[in-house]
Amino acid sequence: MLSTFWPHTEYAEDQPFPKLVLTGHVLDRSFQAGAFLGSTTGLIRIGLLAYQPTSDNKFYTRFIIPPGSTPATLLMRSTGTGAVLGLGAMAAMLPYYLVKWEPIEWQDRSWRLLENPGQVEVDTWGFVGAVLGVTGLVVMARRNGRMFQLTGHEEVSSLVLLRALGWRNAFASAGMGSLSGVLGYLGWRYGVMGGKR
Repeated sequence: MLSTFWPHTEYAEDQPFPKLVLTGHVLDRSFQAGAFLGSTTGLIRIGLLAYQPTSDNKFYTRFIIPPGSTPATLLMRSTGTGAVLGLGAMAAMLPYYLVKWEPIEWQDRSWRLLENPGQVEVDTWGFVGAVLGVTGLVVMARRNGRMFQLTGHEEVSSLVLLRALGWRNAFASAGMGSLSGVLGYLGWRYGVMGGKR
């Protein structure tokens, strides 16, 4: 969600589109939280690649480390699944929590969100990172389709190519890109700029 483009008024009671602003923000954060937890799970699974069970452990080979897995596939699978689960869980719970709010509460919270310059910067950096992540995936697949076991990838459109790559890879690249954008923001704002605006 690019908070920069939402209209922002001087007073909270005049804030337009409060439900869209707040819902988009919450879903964006749940997507990032799911991607973070998924990538953490993926890193743990990569560490488990060294573990080889002595018996025929079907749970391990089916869910933890499927046969033929590489570190990249484990990380992409876990991150993509985590991002979708985070987004889906929050999309299911959000109406239950927010249905009780009065219109002025929606306006107040969305106005505060847009009033906070740090929050707007995090949203912008995260969104740009997600777009760059998906773009990077499409560029990699177009240049080296064999990496993703694709054939005829040079002639198809980017959307068809993204569909051929699968939902896990698409969500994983967007999730890792979004997390990278947030880390880039933190490095820029608090490392390079020393926390100053």
